[in-house]
Amino acid sequence: MGANFCPNCGVSLVGGLVFETGMRKYGNRKDALEYAECYGATETQGEWQREIAIYDRDKDRTVAYRCPDCDHEWNRN
Repeated sequence: MGANFCPNCGVSLVGGLVFETGMRKYGNRKDALEYAECYGATETQGEWQREIAIYDRDKDRTVAYRCPDCDHEWNRN
């Protein structure tokens, strides 16, 4: 993954717990846990990242990231 903060504007790139998204979507713990599990997350572990991965087909890998707020791009380390 890229970073927890944009190196240009400093905005947080942590998007929240996957489980919380499941709770908003399904409204119950059982289905939210199943949803989180599909993403390798648990009730307390596993967060979405907001940065946008820039993928290079020829290299078959992510080569850079972009901030969704300021559009700044930085190379993958």
